Amino acid sequence: MEFSTLVYLVLAALIVISLKFAINIVPQSENWVVERLGKYNRTLGAGLQLIVPFVETIRYRVSVQETQLPPDPIRAITQDNVQIDIRLAILYRIIDPSKSKYRIENLSAGIKTVIEGTVRSLIGKTDLDGVQTNRRTIVTEIESELNHIADEWGIKLTRVEVTEVEVDQSTREAMQIQLNAERKRRGQVTSAEGEKQAAQLKADADLYTAQKQAEAKKILADAEAYAVKVVSEAIANGGQSAIDFEVKKIQAKSVTDISSGSNTKLVVLPTDIVSALSGGIEKLIK
Repeated sequence: MEFSTLVYLVLAALIVISLKFAINIVPQSENWVVERLGKYNRTLGAGLQLIVPFVETIRYRVSVQETQLPPDPIRAITQDNVQIDIRLAILYRIIDPSKSKYRIENLSAGIKTVIEGTVRSLIGKTDLDGVQTNRRTIVTEIESELNHIADEWGIKLTRVEVTEVEVDQSTREAMQIQLNAERKRRGQVTSAEGEKQAAQLKADADLYTAQKQAEAKKILADAEAYAVKVVSEAIANGGQSAIDFEVKKIQAKSVTDISSGSNTKLVVLPTDIVSALSGGIEKLIK
């Protein structure tokens, strides 16, 4: 083989190798960090990218997808001296690979350290009930603290949630006793409220009945008074003779009924009845 041919082959191999290193296709889910002579130069986005062979190198291939930190429990002590384990769901995304690679050695460990310090500080100023009921406050505080370092480390928080708060066994038993006592108290309050409402309804019903009875008595009294008034007016207007006549008719009918009996032998009549019958009485006595 001639020397010139060998040179051509070597040049061709160098060109192929150079093209292989120069032409790069970056996946959609990644960003590549390029260094030139050992110094950061630029970040390559998704698609076809070119670099200078032998001068530039791809130092880091960084995923830009969301990443979740391991939900390891964080142990802390509340303001009322209760030891709890709190679990968080932390999701973040790298938006500047150069910062996340050159400014911190272990990004996940750094984020976790900041979160643990923030959680312990916040829970130390809050009692157990506050931790259970104000989870949004804990999340907001964590987001606020992490946002201070997010730009420096080239990351963006996408989601922070408190997933679980666990207490020790003795505290759990005490809480159960307290919960049972609270349920019993609420039951007694509900029962007392029911009895109170029943008594109130019964009192209202008794009052209603008494009012209606009083109204009925008043109506009867008014009717009797009206009847007496009518009779009095009739007597005052000369109706006494008609009343006497009706009374005598009733008395005469009664005597007739008595005398018509088969066992009647003797009938004793008042003088006013005798006068009313005016002579017909003799026929009735046998």
